[in-house]
Amino acid sequence: MNSIPSANSFPVSLRIYRALLVAYPKKFREHYETHMVQVLRDSLRYEYHRHGLSGVIDLWLHIFADLLVTALMERISERSQYMFSPKVILWGGVASAFGGFFWLMTVIAPSSGGPGIELALILGMGGLVGLYSRQAGQGGRLGLAGFALGIIGTVLALATLWWGFTSGRLSSSTISSEPVVAASGILILSLAFLTLGIGLALLGVASLRAKTPHRWRGLPLGLGLLSAILGITFWLAFYVPLSQGRNPFDPWSLGNYGLVAVFFLFALLGLGWIGLGTMLATEANSDITQSPPASA
Repeated sequence: MNSIPSANSFPVSLRIYRALLVAYPKKFREHYETHMVQVLRDSLRYEYHRHGLSGVIDLWLHIFADLLVTALMERISERSQYMFSPKVILWGGVASAFGGFFWLMTVIAPSSGGPGIELALILGMGGLVGLYSRQAGQGGRLGLAGFALGIIGTVLALATLWWGFTSGRLSSSTISSEPVVAASGILILSLAFLTLGIGLALLGVASLRAKTPHRWRGLPLGLGLLSAILGITFWLAFYVPLSQGRNPFDPWSLGNYGLVAVFFLFALLGLGWIGLGTMLATEANSDITQSPPASA
C-alpha cells in the first residue's frame, strides 16, 4: 500500500471541498452538502487505500471538473424560473435576428471580419436565452445542458477572437509568417464553435421532445449542426496546416477552399439565426401545449 498521503490530510481535503461548494446555489447546498461531503470522505478513503496519492489526485481532478459543470448548471437552473416570460423570448428573438444579420454582413462585407463575428456571437446569446426560455422548463436536463454548452462555446469563441486580434496571433501577417503561432488560437476557436454547435443541437433535440416551438422545430438542431460543421472546417482547413508550419492560404492549399466553405456556412448561419429570431418573436406569447417535462 502507498504511504502518502496520510489519513490526516482528509480533513484538509474536506475543508477545501466545503469551500468549493459555495459555487452551488444556497438551497442546493442546504439539501445536498452533508451527503456530498460524506460521499467525498468515503471516496477519498477508498482511493487512498487502493491507489495512494495517485488515486487521490485523480479523484480530485474528476471532482473539480464535475463541480465546474454541475455548479454552472444548477446556477442556471435556479435563475431559469425568471427567464420564462414572453418579454425574454421576444427580446431574445430580436437579438437572434440581428445576430443573423451580422453573420450575413461578414459575407457581404468581409472587411467587417472579427467585429462582425463578435457582434453576431454576442447577439446569438440572446437567441440562446430566448430558445431556452421558449421551452418553459420542459426541455429537462437535456435543454439545460444544451443551454450551458451554448453559452460556454459562445464565451470561449468571443474570448479567443478578442485575444487573437488584440495580440495579433490571428492576424493575416502572423498566419503567413508564423503559422505555428496562430495554430493555437484556431484550435481553440474550432473547439468553441464545436461546443456551441453541440449545445444548440441539444437544445434542438430538447425542443423536438418538448414540442416547442410550434413551428420550425428542427431549426435549432440544424443551427447546431451548422455550427459544429463550422468548427470542424476551421480545424481541417486552417488548424491542420498551421500546426504543420504551413500557410493555409498558399496557392492550391486547402485553406482557400476552406475559406469559401466558411463564408458559405456564415451565410447559412445568418439565415438560420434570422429564422430562429423571427420564430421566437412571433411565438413569444404562444401557449405551450405538450407532454410533461422531458428528463435528460
